[in-house]
Amino acid sequence: MQAELVARAISGISPNTTFDEFRSRSGIISMTVAKDVLQFLNIHGIGSVYTNVITFSQQDRLKTAIIALNMGYDIESVSKKLGWKDFESLASEVLHLLGYVTETNVRFTKPRTEIDVIGVHSKFAIVADCKHWKRTSISLMTKYTRKQVQRTVLLLDIRKNKINSAVPIILTLHSESVQFIDKTPIVPISKFRSFLHDVQNYLPEILVIPAP
Repeated sequence: MQAELVARAISGISPNTTFDEFRSRSGIISMTVAKDVLQFLNIHGIGSVYTNVITFSQQDRLKTAIIALNMGYDIESVSKKLGWKDFESLASEVLHLLGYVTETNVRFTKPRTEIDVIGVHSKFAIVADCKHWKRTSISLMTKYTRKQVQRTVLLLDIRKNKINSAVPIILTLHSESVQFIDKTPIVPISKFRSFLHDVQNYLPEILVIPAP
């Protein structure tokens, strides 16, 4: 099975869809190829066919994305096929695969705020704000980074017994290299794995917030 076909299938996945709807949304026009793709997904526990209706779970888009990535398909191209919730889940999965204990959509009430993704490894945390767009202005990005720093400080205050230090980051779709605003990393999803692999080397030049 080609990785490109698996990646195309992401767009065709919705809770209950017909075979023709799957072909149309995924852009896999050939009936034979579409059946082969669906069979491939089914072998991997994705999707169930009942007569002419294909039933997918809420996790199946992400599962398909991960399969495409493991087959070598470009992570940025995969991410563009995902919604913002799927994008958060993908970020969480990348952290998990590298040994981090992860949480998504962590909410606090005083003050009322939410953190998209937290990954913790040996009491060191990556605190990610996932922005599912390609580009934005520097002024707006600066606003987002400052808010993310505030969220990270709050997290450390609440969980200081579980986290010794944390790095706030903004995770985006755009394909430029890792950049910084006020020492906060702006990391494209295509560079996220390599950033995590090399995060210790980045520490001297990025904002690392210690627990109080």
